[in-house]
Amino acid sequence: MSSYGSIPPEDAKPNLEQQQQQQAPAMSLADRLYAYDLTWSTKLYQRFGRDPTPRLCWEIFSHSGDGFLWLLTIPPLMGLLWMAGLIGPFEPATKMLLSALFTCMIVDIIAIMLLKLVFHRQRPPFHTADMRFVGPDQHSFPSGHSTRVWCMVAMAVYLAETHPWILKEFFYGMEPAVLVALSVVWAMVINFSRVALGRHYPSDVLAGSLIGFFVFWPISLVFINHYSMLDTRPPPY
Repeated sequence: MSSYGSIPPEDAKPNLEQQQQQQAPAMSLADRLYAYDLTWSTKLYQRFGRDPTPRLCWEIFSHSGDGFLWLLTIPPLMGLLWMAGLIGPFEPATKMLLSALFTCMIVDIIAIMLLKLVFHRQRPPFHTADMRFVGPDQHSFPSGHSTRVWCMVAMAVYLAETHPWILKEFFYGMEPAVLVALSVVWAMVINFSRVALGRHYPSDVLAGSLIGFFVFWPISLVFINHYSMLDTRPPPY
């Protein structure tokens, strides 16, 4: 028989950790997903996005998928080259590919701004010092770069299956399957760069990839087919 004031056995001691777990409210699914998102975005940013040299590399890859940069630079540059006589009339494949490309970009830019306004998700907390984002683009979900580049991947897959001659003519005979593989690698690197630079959570780029491939490209294809931007037969030459 234990006397008054004796020490209780070890297994009778309350487990403080278990008590805390019982008292703490259960995390919702949304909270758990956000915790996972924040953990991985922080790890990738601290590992790959803070040193100047790798950060510069990620910036270059990231800018290669910047839709506004494309719209602001490519058409004026091509116009200047044409006026200077450095390029002549476009071949049919070039016209069709550029028409499809810019249709994708316009659909993406309009739709992504609307989605960002709807979801209104803030960018990762360690990204607050970067003030380049204004208006709807200050929001994080989904990643516009990811929707854009994966829409391009879907376009490459579609053209490789239905109009391979367009890709071969525009890219100087390169096999369409090789172009599709390169576009997938390019898109994956851009996805990674957006997280490494601290501008997106992993879920932003994952959702953006799926939306771009399975939603934005089919919408773009409706406009492309409606306006007959793609010829069904290769040119006779």
